[in-house]
Amino acid sequence: MVPKSLSITVVGLAALATVASGHPGESHALPRAELHRRQLEANKRHIVARNCASQIAEFNAKRKAKRDLAKRGAEPMLNGRHFRRQESTTSTVTADSPTYTTIQNVSQRLPSYIPSITNHSSLQSTCVTTPEVTEGPYYINNELLRQDIREDQEGVDLILDIGVMDVITCQPLDQALVEIWHCNATGHYSGFTSANMGGGGGNGTAPSGNVTAPPGSMSIPTGTESSSAAPTGTSGGGGGSTSMTDQLSFLRGGYATNSEGMVEFSSVYPGFYTGRTVHIHTMVHTNYSVASNGSIISHTGTVRHIGQLFFDDILNEKIVTQGVYANTTETRTYNDEDGILDSENADGYNAYASTELLGETETDGVLAYITIGVDPTFVTSITSTNYASGELE
Repeated sequence: MVPKSLSITVVGLAALATVASGHPGESHALPRAELHRRQLEANKRHIVARNCASQIAEFNAKRKAKRDLAKRGAEPMLNGRHFRRQESTTSTVTADSPTYTTIQNVSQRLPSYIPSITNHSSLQSTCVTTPEVTEGPYYINNELLRQDIREDQEGVDLILDIGVMDVITCQPLDQALVEIWHCNATGHYSGFTSANMGGGGGNGTAPSGNVTAPPGSMSIPTGTESSSAAPTGTSGGGGGSTSMTDQLSFLRGGYATNSEGMVEFSSVYPGFYTGRTVHIHTMVHTNYSVASNGSIISHTGTVRHIGQLFFDDILNEKIVTQGVYANTTETRTYNDEDGILDSENADGYNAYASTELLGETETDGVLAYITIGVDPTFVTSITSTNYASGELE
């Protein structure tokens, strides 16, 4: 079935310089001097990334062309598993292989729903990351290496097709670990399902175990990762981290881009919570490591990007007003009311995902394309003191 195109947009993830959301505990203020320094760096990266505009357009068009959704069938992959972490770290988790492993040759005929590259201005847009924020209060270190992050969560199926591009070389970036996390249909994050939002630092510990390479990944350092790797501190640390209330892991995970700079995730369309519109958090690591229990060792690699992506409110309205989404007690915040989105979509950036329907209606599922432009010389850091611990049930 040919998908109904909702928007064809090259996505640039841009993080903002200063954020104070309406949701308690989600505040990311930075000193004025630091804001100025980061803004200058972001402007330089934006200028560099403009040189990659044609390559970015081609990158996105190839990824769209390779997907024949009629042949794919878009069968849901939800396996019904429910994970809860335990203290043991003896098991190993392997993520499923991507549905598509290569970018289709651009000389092949594009599907009719994809506009001409040369005639569609949005496909010529430049994307660049501007990592100006911390990861927010709901990030958890050492999450699972996997592509299907749904577990038992209800909602509209969402397939994320993420491409990562090196804006220095204008080439796809392979073996970049892309990590994502977001709330469920009713506005709750795993790890914080009963949290008093606005709390302090984290309360987890880093799991121990031999470091192993993820399936199909690059080689990684040998050695072990011990609990001493977890930053120590008291409540209030971690850049405003909210204290965890559970070890649930739904709608969190990360996986590496393949040789074509692509990675695919299966999730559910996010809900919203008071003060924030529908969004997904993103983080990009290089030189990462994975523990023997299948967890990402967050502090062994280098963080190149932290940001968020968003969806058009026309699509949001069609999804979050029905089904399980309507059961939320949170107050709806629209895109034009979200200060983070306003900052991320400023100065020529585009934080909106390009989306297509997987069937006749929104409830049949959504396919979203995202391209993240990464400056491989940029380094940022994780501030959260929250840690996942243990193995899967």
